[in-house]
Amino acid sequence: MGIFRLVLAHPRNPDAPRLVAEHLDPGWLKQRGYDIARSLGDQAALWTPQASGCGKPALALRCRSGHALAILAD
Repeated sequence: MGIFRLVLAHPRNPDAPRLVAEHLDPGWLKQRGYDIARSLGDQAALWTPQASGCGKPALALRCRSGHALAILAD
């Protein structure tokens, strides 16, 4: 099992996501993503499956503020 990464993309610069956290447990990163979404004012954001550019599955969370979070598998 590899390392999972939580990245955050700003709405003004979505092509340059910023690494927020790395962890072995994707569940921990999901909770951290929910915490970030709440801090951005989105209480109802939900994780959804999404194909990543490298062909590996990822989870995406889009906030109403325009920020986007993703969990990527190594």
